[in-house]
Amino acid sequence: KLTAAATQFVPHQFLSLMGYENITDVKLGDSVKQKMSVLFADIRNFTTILETMTPEDSFKLINGYLSLMEPAIIENQGYIDKYDGDAILALFSSKADNAIQAAISMLKRVNEYNKTRQRPERLPLKIGIGINTGDLILGTVGGTQRIDGTVIGDAVNLASRLEQLTKQYDVSLLISNSTFISLENPVKYSIRLIDRVKVKGKAEMVTVFEIFDADPPESLEGKT
Repeated sequence: KLTAAATQFVPHQFLSLMGYENITDVKLGDSVKQKMSVLFADIRNFTTILETMTPEDSFKLINGYLSLMEPAIIENQGYIDKYDGDAILALFSSKADNAIQAAISMLKRVNEYNKTRQRPERLPLKIGIGINTGDLILGTVGGTQRIDGTVIGDAVNLASRLEQLTKQYDVSLLISNSTFISLENPVKYSIRLIDRVKVKGKAEMVTVFEIFDADPPESLEGKT
């Protein structure tokens, strides 16, 4: 029971990628370099939504939403690195396509979920997702009493910046050029070039693409 409970806090994928056989093998400061696809997702205007709710209802909404998103990630061979309130950081170590398919599934699930939020006091949810692919450092950080697994690196930072840019461009899903060129068959997706942008922390311009497979029909006009 203890081992099963521990995997809810430390994903078995993390242990495997780090070369651990058991959670008891985890040591502070261990790290490994990996090429992965990083997915950041966040609910838009979530603070405004919470202002209309009690703390109890706020936690019910967050947990309901996260429980809805989790299968979309796991079913596409990803794992959740961390939750930060309503925000999700997920990692995909095999194919960039897995991250894209997870994001599309997440957006479709939110669209379906919003059909149950038709009353005035239940505002629909809108999320933004950014995905980047590149090298990162997977490892453990903390102190003597508290250790956590985490990922650091430029690849992670850019994925976060892309999620933030979804607000600026009023789109749901943005990917970097490095993710685009890592796709097995980009033409299978509804995809368009958005812009070349200067993002915080990077000297070079970044080419950004939108994937809009999950968009409702009324949003597709002008995109195809």
